[in-house]
Amino acid sequence: MIKKFLKKYKNFASDMILNMIGFGIYIISQQIILLPILDKMVSEDIYANIVLYISILNVVCNTTGGELGNVRLVRDSEYKARNIIGDFTRILVLLSPIIAIIVFPLFIYLQYSVIGSIIFTITILLANIRLYATCFYRLRQTYKKVIIQNILYLVGIVIGLGIFVLSKNIYVLLCIPELISVFYALKNSDILEMKFTKTKEMFETVKKLFQLGFVSFLTNLMNYFDRFLIYPMFGAAAIAMYYAVNSMAKVASLVTNPMSNVILSWVSNASDEKSKTKILTMTLFTNIPVIILVTLLTIPCSYIALWILYHEYIYSKEAIILIIPISLTTAFGTASALIKSVLLKYSNTNKLVITYIVYFSAFAGLAYFLSRNLGILGFTIANLISQIILWILFIVLLLTAKEKENNLPQKENT
Repeated sequence: MIKKFLKKYKNFASDMILNMIGFGIYIISQQIILLPILDKMVSEDIYANIVLYISILNVVCNTTGGELGNVRLVRDSEYKARNIIGDFTRILVLLSPIIAIIVFPLFIYLQYSVIGSIIFTITILLANIRLYATCFYRLRQTYKKVIIQNILYLVGIVIGLGIFVLSKNIYVLLCIPELISVFYALKNSDILEMKFTKTKEMFETVKKLFQLGFVSFLTNLMNYFDRFLIYPMFGAAAIAMYYAVNSMAKVASLVTNPMSNVILSWVSNASDEKSKTKILTMTLFTNIPVIILVTLLTIPCSYIALWILYHEYIYSKEAIILIIPISLTTAFGTASALIKSVLLKYSNTNKLVITYIVYFSAFAGLAYFLSRNLGILGFTIANLISQIILWILFIVLLLTAKEKENNLPQKENT
């Protein structure tokens, strides 16, 4: 029994480490290599536009391709039980024109050139395929392919930077890594193999995608809302400074994202009630240690990141004062992300939607009032308070789900 326990958690740790390495390569490519280099090569306005574009890409792709992958993980058991395959490639293809119709006019509105808007739109569609493909690796628990795919993304970043130095074409720079990654994704996933097949489960799958997609949209909008608000409220210089301070907080997702992904893939494969109860209990009791650990790591790492990557802000009091609230926001965000992975499987989706609406409303109200009095510091504090509110609501949902699981055996015996 002890050997079985050790083997189980050894596999979990192995999966998490491999996924962490893979995701870490992606984060390093973007946060440690691409953006700091561009910060020194382009003007504040261009840099702010790049940050804004990356934020749009992440919001759109996490909401569509990323959540479609999560839906596949959550609904995989239903498809296996009926011995059917299909729907997901069909949905992925149908999402593409919808995304294009939304983001292309948005880029035009943001005053990107027509050619630039077309290339950026194509880049987002490629990124959407790349992000969905990772769900296939997670489903098969072949995390080495995540590493290879993101190494290719890194190679694309290096090639793109070389082309940018020669041509100064920022659009091509951001498109090349996605293009290279997608070639690998199409060859190593079942996207092409599944073809355009439609099954009787498609309606339920689309319904689940809308539910989780809405939750993801609110989540990602909150994660990147600061970029959208800071730019019009405080200007390009403020968003460059905020992003510099926040860069190491993003690296903290090196832990958050891989753990969330692995937890969701393991939860999807947990069939017995005993395993479900253990997962719920483990998630509940690891929260406080995670918050403390991430806070203690993020604060010094943020100072180091400013010193090495964004040295111009190390002597800025306005930048330094943001480190502690941003680090605490990252810590509570990390804990919330881990809980969300479990709630996706065990909690009612409508409850998650309501929770995020409360979170969004709290942030919008607090950001408006605190920003007027404290500027960008008030904005950062509003983000922290609303993140704590979300964490508390998630804990309540987790306790409710745990109580429900504990009561199941009693109901069976009566």
